[in-house]
Amino acid sequence: MSRTPLPFRLGAKGAMLLVVAAVIASGGSGDRLRSADEAAGGGVIEGVVVYEYDSERPWRYARYYVQNQKTGELSEAVVCLTDKSLRSLNRRREPEQAEMDQKDYRFQPETLAVRAGDSVKFTNSDPAAHNVRTDDGADPFNVSMGADGSHVQQFRRAGGVKRPIRIGCALHSTMRAWIFVFDHPFYAVTSTDGAFRFEDVPPGEYNISMVHPSGDLEWTGTVEVSRDETSELEIRVSPDNLVKENR
Repeated sequence: MSRTPLPFRLGAKGAMLLVVAAVIASGGSGDRLRSADEAAGGGVIEGVVVYEYDSERPWRYARYYVQNQKTGELSEAVVCLTDKSLRSLNRRREPEQAEMDQKDYRFQPETLAVRAGDSVKFTNSDPAAHNVRTDDGADPFNVSMGADGSHVQQFRRAGGVKRPIRIGCALHSTMRAWIFVFDHPFYAVTSTDGAFRFEDVPPGEYNISMVHPSGDLEWTGTVEVSRDETSELEIRVSPDNLVKENR
């Protein structure tokens, strides 16, 4: 597996010291303290999320999120690793800003995934007034904006795959969106090809989850990662994966 060269390389002792320091700074005991070798490189997880049709149990959202009924690639699915030990990696980076527009009386995109500390810029491309609000997370907000208006909101704390920030418009009750906030870099929201890819994952076995917040689908599994190798995964979901209360 080819990788972009780093501007410098730590020795084994230096890498181990960084891993230990990250665990101590986070206050954790190191759920699965990784070796210096694991911190220095990893493998790749790549795959696709596919929806399997069942003519006897039609999924009403399929027409919105599955473009090809024969192949079934599912868009707007959130895929992520869920192990608590990933927090100890503490891969620092500058906060980033994603965007979510209000256009044609819909949030676009309706599903976002960001890192804790990132911001989202909400915009309004409709001629009518809109609103962006939530009661979820550490910093609930309620902001109205006219045509061409915007609002930037930071999301400081991670809720992971289980506690997304549910976004709505107080002026138009049918408008809804979800923002997932993670404390590690191994997450993705699928596009129309249903694909996802995680790079530089430390070797080991991980729990992996998929949720489709709009369509009420969920799936969990495990994946094994080896150094400098690619682990391929096909996540297949069907009406059996509907959240129980919505089956």
